[in-house]
Amino acid sequence: MAYLARAARRHSIVEAAAAVVARDGLSAVTARAVADELGGSQGQIHHHFGSTDELAAEAWRHFAALEIQAYEREAGCLDPPAALALFFDDLVGDTRGDGRALARWAEAGAHAQLRSAVAVSYVESLAQLTDVLAKVLSGVTADPERARQAAGRLLMVGVGLAGITRITDDPPVAVRTVMLSAIRAEFH
Repeated sequence: MAYLARAARRHSIVEAAAAVVARDGLSAVTARAVADELGGSQGQIHHHFGSTDELAAEAWRHFAALEIQAYEREAGCLDPPAALALFFDDLVGDTRGDGRALARWAEAGAHAQLRSAVAVSYVESLAQLTDVLAKVLSGVTADPERARQAAGRLLMVGVGLAGITRITDDPPVAVRTVMLSAIRAEFH
């Protein structure tokens, strides 16, 4: 590995950890996996992060920020129903996606319940994502608080449903139907 200043090295480690999250999920973020992704040593990871939880929290924060930015770029010119359909595509699309987008959020929620460092970054990212979805819903309601509440409801339903799809191929509810119903309810 080439020499980088401390801040630049730490950032490169976080980027590598976020790549591990994107590819394999938050559970896969270990010093070994990140070092392999980075092409460096585990010692270097430990030098910059006091714990795997701290590394996972930063990896989640970076991954979530990238995902939110990508969604904002794609949804920027869409009307609210199309923007929501895009966001929840893994759950409502006619051709189901690979399920990874929202499933990553469900997985991070499970980690957040067990790891306080991850909890902080997860809650921050949920708040940011809620704000983005509220902006989408502001095209439906002029009341910003109502749009934020609707965004929170949809996000929690979506993450919950994505969590179920991670557990079983035969969920106890029709995931697509439930998510579409929740989206429709917010437009009435």
